[in-house]
Amino acid sequence: MIGELRIDRDRHGSPTVFTEPGQEPDWRRPVCLLLHGYNVSPPAANSAYMRLFDTIRCQTGLPPFLQSRSWLVCWPAYASWGLARGKTIFSPLTYSLQIPSAVEAAQALKRYIDRVNSDRPEITLLAHSLGCRVALELLDSYAMTSRTAAPQFPVVVLMAAAIPTYFFDDLVRLWRGALLPRQTMVFFSARDPVLTGPFRVGQTIAREGVFPKAVGATGRPLLGFWTHVVPTRNRHSGYFSDPTTAAHIAQSFGQAAPKYLPSLDETFAKLQQPRTLPELVLDSRSPL
Repeated sequence: MIGELRIDRDRHGSPTVFTEPGQEPDWRRPVCLLLHGYNVSPPAANSAYMRLFDTIRCQTGLPPFLQSRSWLVCWPAYASWGLARGKTIFSPLTYSLQIPSAVEAAQALKRYIDRVNSDRPEITLLAHSLGCRVALELLDSYAMTSRTAAPQFPVVVLMAAAIPTYFFDDLVRLWRGALLPRQTMVFFSARDPVLTGPFRVGQTIAREGVFPKAVGATGRPLLGFWTHVVPTRNRHSGYFSDPTTAAHIAQSFGQAAPKYLPSLDETFAKLQQPRTLPELVLDSRSPL
């Protein structure tokens, strides 16, 4: 069963996390936040992550932690008319307008986490597409504050990450947050038609580079920011039912991998030469 946290605007117009009475995470225990992508409704996002959990269950068995303490973060990732909840026919064309929504969602999520807990909670992030931007924006906001006050992020999973590679290659932004988790697993596919086409156009319209390449289409940067990089043949939403993706995610939580599964970076190591980080961050996976 997946719980839900809803991000919407309050009466002052500020993005805020809303919960149902008596239904919110127990921050005294490890929590997993599920972050969906652009142009996805909450029911569709819930269905996708349930499909991923079913795939993990078939591969290695679903870790109890994911089964009982996972929360879907429903953020406004599509265009609608006024107060209507449904998507409009124009929503698929508004990607560039949803990037600020991802940033605002991360800010709202940080305010909520800081407000509801008095100790450092342990938070795992599973994100897809533009939800990866929400995850990295959240991590970066904590990386820019005192480390003693930040939550612990043991595992972060980024699937089809809709984030420009130059953010990290050139240390432009979000790279400090990328160094915060103890383990970051990136799944990518060069066959993703969304990230190799519309993403690059949308980022250009949003003035975030000129037809930049995506982390989720290249896996870059190769070493330093991500602890594991896994190439796949998936299309944009294929990760939720992909047995290999499921097995790797389960292994990151300590589940035994199926015998047929190669070591996490064995395939990718044959594809590209490693790239190292500047010396200022080599001594730690946390920013200075």
